[in-house]
Amino acid sequence: MDAAKTLNLLCEGQSARVRGISACGAVLRRFRDLGLINGTLVKCVLSGNGGMSAYLIRGALIAIRNEDAEKIII
Repeated sequence: MDAAKTLNLLCEGQSARVRGISACGAVLRRFRDLGLINGTLVKCVLSGNGGMSAYLIRGALIAIRNEDAEKIII
């Protein structure tokens, strides 16, 4: 079995599907509200050095902090 990879490790132009989320409470609810559930295709549009990256999720461009993206398993 391969090691788990998280969303923050995607480079610009790469895509992956969500396999799980290691968050709870309000953070998990926010991710679900954004459409991040198992099987969702996510594409990294802009990998930022300022602590945030931009992802294309279900047709919407969403900025996610790197510390939050670490909780999304792809």
